[in-house]
Amino acid sequence: MSAGNGGQAWVGQGIRRREDPPLITGRGRYTDDITLPGQLWASIVRSPMAHAKIASIDTSAAESAPGVTAVFTGEDVAGDFESPLPMAWVPPGVEIKAPEHWPLARDEVHHVGDAVAIVVGENRYLVADAAEMVDVEYEELPVVVDMEKAIEDGAALVHEDLGTNVSHRWALGTEPDELEAAFGQADVIVEQRIVNHRSAPAPIEPRAVLADYRAGDLVIYSATQIPHFLRLFLSLALGMTEDKIRVIAPDVGGGFGSKLNVYAEEVLCLVLAKKLGRPVKWTESRSENYQATIHGRDQIQDIEIAASKDGTLLGLKVELMADMGAYLQLITPGVPVLGAFMFPAIYKMPSYHFTCTGVFT
Repeated sequence: MSAGNGGQAWVGQGIRRREDPPLITGRGRYTDDITLPGQLWASIVRSPMAHAKIASIDTSAAESAPGVTAVFTGEDVAGDFESPLPMAWVPPGVEIKAPEHWPLARDEVHHVGDAVAIVVGENRYLVADAAEMVDVEYEELPVVVDMEKAIEDGAALVHEDLGTNVSHRWALGTEPDELEAAFGQADVIVEQRIVNHRSAPAPIEPRAVLADYRAGDLVIYSATQIPHFLRLFLSLALGMTEDKIRVIAPDVGGGFGSKLNVYAEEVLCLVLAKKLGRPVKWTESRSENYQATIHGRDQIQDIEIAASKDGTLLGLKVELMADMGAYLQLITPGVPVLGAFMFPAIYKMPSYHFTCTGVFT
């Protein structure tokens, strides 16, 4: 096939990667490389508690620290958001319990690293020092970290107002009586519990955000894998039309799915750039990456396969329990149900049933 390409055949040939030369020669341009005139830096105050009520926040010492422009708590910016952080991917036909997730926690924290305040100032190191001066008093609450214990009667609740730690249940497949009949005919039944441990994506480039407010328009540079979705959900969170928000995704140094999300820091930096009239930049530390960037996996899969003596598969049953963490992020509930279409793989079987239970911890 050579039409339109100067006689060169593309099919069956290796194609030279155009993006490699600048990256391997150190000329890549990442969000943290970008500096705007008048830029301020931000540092997040994060909870050391997994679950606690916020009794009080004293920001006075941080506000008077060298180089600090302002300090904001969840109450200070409560009126700047039209809606909580988004959760957009729900399994079809499911009633789901979704707690409100605000960029800064207001009354309670629900995981280690939950953001409670943000310090803004002239220098990234000065604001990091000042963030340690913010005095937060916590009233510790019971913690639940085990999915199976979380759904037991009397278990501590991650979100008291939801009345349960089960976020949703979703099922796909043949009717239960058909499944039971298939297993009743089986010569062999194999059972296995498979535990997929939690994984913490750790890209070489941590998350980074630079937000600017220009004559009524918002511009954000972000280490994101989803610039178009980010613009859409930022517009909803801020109550602005999409044409007033421009999202720029420079080179991104890895993501592994962790940058397929709309994060609190992206919304916060835009709000503060508008409030302060100056660009605001935040770059994640490696410690923050483990505490406040979404994790993956953390599933328990109980699987039963029914077969005849000649190896014919008669049925497959999968009971999957997925840890949702403390909040439902952009695509949290939708990811585990993808397994429903993967477990049968390429194999033909007359009966199959999959159930997914999402659990808050």
